[in-house]
Amino acid sequence: DILFVADEVQTGIGRSGAFLACMKMGVEPDMVSLAKGLAGGVPIGAILARGPCAEVLQPGDHGTTFGGNPLAAAAASVVLAELAKPGFMAEVERKGEKIRATVRAWENPLVKEVRGMGLMIGFGLTLPPGDVVTACRAKKLLVLTAGDDTLRLLPPLVITDAEIDRGLAILKSVLDEMAKT
Repeated sequence: DILFVADEVQTGIGRSGAFLACMKMGVEPDMVSLAKGLAGGVPIGAILARGPCAEVLQPGDHGTTFGGNPLAAAAASVVLAELAKPGFMAEVERKGEKIRATVRAWENPLVKEVRGMGLMIGFGLTLPPGDVVTACRAKKLLVLTAGDDTLRLLPPLVITDAEIDRGLAILKSVLDEMAKT
């Protein structure tokens, strides 16, 4: 037997369109690490454990200097309540697919690939993504890079369709302008 720990710090808490990305893939890890989105930006970290891993941890066995922070716990409680609302994850999936389908439909020669799960989206580019990030930032759109050729979008799970449309209009104008040069 091998212990399997899934790091869901970036992919968990609905980012992938499911509570955990491993759930979407049908994988059942022994432990899962969570942070970032768990408290909506308030610093927090957590480990989920099952089976023998969970049985090893007893109340009082593990403590931390700032563990159990009331603000972080309250924020996490609100986030988890939002995620549990009927249709929330389906909306994350729909919004992510809307973004991916829109970018594919542009058929911009600079975009060689569109991929992602939920609202964790990447576009493979034919030019350095840093150039696109700089141009988008000048137009007040925050996008990120991932590696040498990928533009990464990680919008908030509660982004509206109007915000998606506005952001995509900016991104399209940047890519169209860069494709001309």
